[in-house]
Amino acid sequence: MCSKQTNAETLKESIVELIIKHLKSGEKLPSEKEMMQAFNVSRTSLREVLSAYEANGILESRQGSGYYVQTPNISKQILNTWSILLHATPNLFLDLLDIRRILEIHSLPRAIERIRTEQLQNLSQQVEAMKAKARQGEAFVAEDRQFHRILFESTNNIFLEQLLTTFWDLFEQFEVYKQHDNLIEVAGQHEEILKAFAKQDLALLDELFQEQFNDSRYQVMKSLLNL
Repeated sequence: MCSKQTNAETLKESIVELIIKHLKSGEKLPSEKEMMQAFNVSRTSLREVLSAYEANGILESRQGSGYYVQTPNISKQILNTWSILLHATPNLFLDLLDIRRILEIHSLPRAIERIRTEQLQNLSQQVEAMKAKARQGEAFVAEDRQFHRILFESTNNIFLEQLLTTFWDLFEQFEVYKQHDNLIEVAGQHEEILKAFAKQDLALLDELFQEQFNDSRYQVMKSLLNL
C-alpha cells in the first residue's frame, strides 16, 4: 500500500512539473504514450491523474490532439458550488456583496493608476447607454456589469477578474437586483465614478463606491424579501 501511494505521489509531482513547464511555454503536453514511457506507468494510472487536473481546469483535452495546459477559470468552479449554497441560504448574498465591496475598493488605487484612455472612452459609452435606458425606465444590468469589468481589468489581476465575474454571474442568475427604484440616479452614480477616475481622485472614488455599495446592499435586502 505504501509503495502504491508513493508511486501515485511521484506521478502527480512529475505531471505538475510538466504542467508548470508547458504553462510557461504554451506548448501541449507530451502524448500519453510518451508520458507512460517516461514515468513508467500504466495508461489507467496516467489518465487518473490527468483527469483530476482536467477537472480542476488546468488541463484541456482536445480529441485527436492531446492535452494542453491553460490558465484555470476559477469562476466556473466557484459558480457551480456557490449557486447551490445560495439557493439554500439566500441571505448569503449580503456576504457575497461585502466580499465584492472589499475587493473593488481595495483595487481602486491600482485601477486608477493603470486605466488607459481607451478604457475611459469605453466607460463613457457604457454610461451613455445606462442613461439612455434609464430615461426609458429600462434596467441596464449588462452595461453595469461591463462598466465594472472595464474598470478593474486595468489591474491585470486575473484572480480579481474571475472572482468579479463569478459575483456578477450569481447576481444575474438569481436576479437579485434586476430593477432599481431610481435608475436615473444609478446611472448618475456611474457617471460620477467615471469623472472621478478621469480626475484620478482616489478619495472621491472611495466615497462614491461606498455609497454605491450601500445602495446595492439596500436593493439586495429588498430583493431577498421576494425570494
